[in-house]
Amino acid sequence: MSNSDNDGRAVGALLLIATIVISIGSGILAWNWIEPESFWGTIKFLILWSVLSSVGYFLAMGLISLFSGD
Repeated sequence: MSNSDNDGRAVGALLLIATIVISIGSGILAWNWIEPESFWGTIKFLILWSVLSSVGYFLAMGLISLFSGD
């Protein structure tokens, strides 16, 4: 195997771990901010969770591409 194959696998594994951490972390953060107790609270929670996840994914992609050198 070439070195680039190993680099691709490392970036893929890092991306998978980052996705899981961002999803869970943004869900916990959104839950603590909104604390949904009604239907509309749940809707607000879901919207905030998706916004926080999107921002987190954007930042993670930028950092991974910055450090991977591609």
